[in-house]
Amino acid sequence: MKSEPLIGSDARFLTTLIEINHEITSILDLDQLLRKIAELTQKIVPFQIFAIFLMDEEREELFFRLAVGHSADIVQNLRIPVGEGLVGTAARTRKPVVVDDVRDDPRYIEAVKAARSELAVPLISKNRVVGVLDIESPEVGYFNEDQVRLLSLLGSQIAIAIENARLYESERRNREMLALLYDISKDLGSTLEVDELVHKVAAAVKTTINYQIFSIFMLDERQQLLRPRIVIRYNAREFQKLGLPLGTGLVGTSAQMNEPLRVGEVTKDPRYLAVHPETRSEMTVPLVHKGRVIGIIDLESTEVNYFTEYHERFLVTLATRIATALANAELYERVSENERRMDREMKIAREIQHQLMPEELPALEPLTLAVQFTPVAHLGGDLYDFIPFDDGRLAIVLGDVAGKGAPAALYGALSSGIIRTRAGRKYPPGQMLELVNKTLYQRPIESQYIALTYSIYDAPTRTITMANSGLPYPLLVHNRASRFLDLSGIPLGLFPDSTYQEQELKLEPGDVLVFYSDGVVEMHNEAGDDFGLKRLAEVARASAHLSAEEIVATINKAVDDFAGRTAPNDDRTMVVVKMQ
Repeated sequence: MKSEPLIGSDARFLTTLIEINHEITSILDLDQLLRKIAELTQKIVPFQIFAIFLMDEEREELFFRLAVGHSADIVQNLRIPVGEGLVGTAARTRKPVVVDDVRDDPRYIEAVKAARSELAVPLISKNRVVGVLDIESPEVGYFNEDQVRLLSLLGSQIAIAIENARLYESERRNREMLALLYDISKDLGSTLEVDELVHKVAAAVKTTINYQIFSIFMLDERQQLLRPRIVIRYNAREFQKLGLPLGTGLVGTSAQMNEPLRVGEVTKDPRYLAVHPETRSEMTVPLVHKGRVIGIIDLESTEVNYFTEYHERFLVTLATRIATALANAELYERVSENERRMDREMKIAREIQHQLMPEELPALEPLTLAVQFTPVAHLGGDLYDFIPFDDGRLAIVLGDVAGKGAPAALYGALSSGIIRTRAGRKYPPGQMLELVNKTLYQRPIESQYIALTYSIYDAPTRTITMANSGLPYPLLVHNRASRFLDLSGIPLGLFPDSTYQEQELKLEPGDVLVFYSDGVVEMHNEAGDDFGLKRLAEVARASAHLSAEEIVATINKAVDDFAGRTAPNDDRTMVVVKMQ
C-alpha cells in the first residue's frame, strides 16, 4: 500500500524545501550532516532501510557513507559501479529511479532480503553526481509521487551541503596535515642520525596511514641502484640486502619516472616484484632534492585498494620535507605568514563589517531602541541597520544570510548596500523587499540568500509597518502578554517574483517589539534542546517593564544561561523596540 501524500499544496511544498535547506546548509561536519539528512528524510518518507552513497570518481563507483538497516558486511564491502543496480542507474541517468517491486527488476542488487520497493535519488552539484540517496521498503509500491518529487528537488540542496561539508573536512585534514608536517620538521632539525630520523617519520606517518610495511630506499648514484635504508614491517625494523636498478619494480619505476605510483592490486601490475607476498596494494613517492631523485618512500598494505588520493598527497608533501628540511622550514614560514596575513585581513574585514552597521542608535522619543550583534565567527552573516528618512520616519532592518563567515558577510554587505541605495525612495516595506529580491536574484550566488525584516516606524502616528522574508516571526509584548506576529515570506534571492505582505501595528505605551535572527531561538544546550520561541516569549514578557537595553541584556543572559558550556553555532542578532 502506498504511503499517504506528504504535500498538501505548493506553498507547503515550498516551505518544506526552504525549511530543510535552512537546516542542512549550516552543518559542516559531514557525519553530522548525513545524520541530519537521514532525520529529515524520515519525516518525508518513513523508512526502515536507508542509505547515502557517495561517489568515488576515480573508480566510478558508489560506496556506503551512511546506512540504516543494512548489515555491516554489506556496508563494508559493497561498491556499486556507475550504471549497475538501481543506485548505479540513478547515478548514470541522473534521474530518480522508483521500483514498486524489486523482484520484477533485473537491475536490482539485493542488499536487504526483506526489501520489496526502492527509491534511488541522484545527488547532483555543479553538474557532478556527488552520490545517491537510497530508500528501500518491505512494502510493494511504497513510494508516492509527492515523496519522489520532494526528494528529487531536495537532491541538489543535499548535494551542495555534502560538497560543502567535504570541502570543510578536506580543509580540516589539510590543517592537520600541516601540523603533523611541522612536528616532523622539528624532528628533522633535532637529529642528524638518519636511522633515528626515518624511524620517527615512519611512526608519524603511521598516525595517518595504517600501512603494514614502510620503506625508504636511497639512490646509490654511482651504481644507479636503490638500496633500502630502512624497512619497518609490522613495527619491527628489518634490513634487507636488496638493490633495485632504476626502472625495476614499482620502486625503481617511480624513481626513474620521478612520479608517485599508487597501485590498488599489485598482483595485477606486471611491474610489481613480490618481495613481500602478503602485500596487496602499494604506494611509492620519490624523494626529490634540488630537482634530483635521491630516494623513494614505499608503503605497502595487506588490503586491496587501501591507499587513497589523500594518502598520496600527504606522502608527496612529506617526501619533500624529508628530502629538503630547509624547504620545509621556508614552507612553514610562508604558511605562518599567510595565517598572520589572513588574521590581519579578517580583523580589518570585521572592522569594516561593524562600520557598515550604525554605531549610534536613533533617538525617537518616546520610542527607544537597543541592539545585539554577536557573530559566531570573525565575520557574521547577520546584519542590522537603521535608516532615517527626511520626513522623520525610520526604517529598521534585520537580516540573516544563509551560511556563516566571509561569504555570508560579503553577501550581507551586498544586501545592505542594495537596501541603502533604494531606501532613499521611501518604498513601503513589502515593495522594498520585492525590489531587493529582484536585484539579488539578478546577481545569483550559489547557495546564498538572505532572510530579512524591513520595517518603517512613523513617529507622529506611533505606527510601525513591517514586512518579512523568512526570518522568525517578530515578537510583540502588549499588556503583559506576548505573541508572535504572523508575518511570513520567502527569503530574498531565491525566486524572481516573490511578493511580501505587510502588517501595520500601532505601538502603545509599554509595548515591546523584538526582531531577532534564528541564532537566538536555535541556540542549543548540552542536552541538544533549542532555547526556542516559548522561552524567548516568556523572557521578553517578564522583562517588558525594563528599558530596551535591559531587555536585550536579559534575553542574552537567558540564552547564555540556557546554553551553558555549549558553543554557539550561529550568529545571534536582536533589535528591541520599546514604546515608553
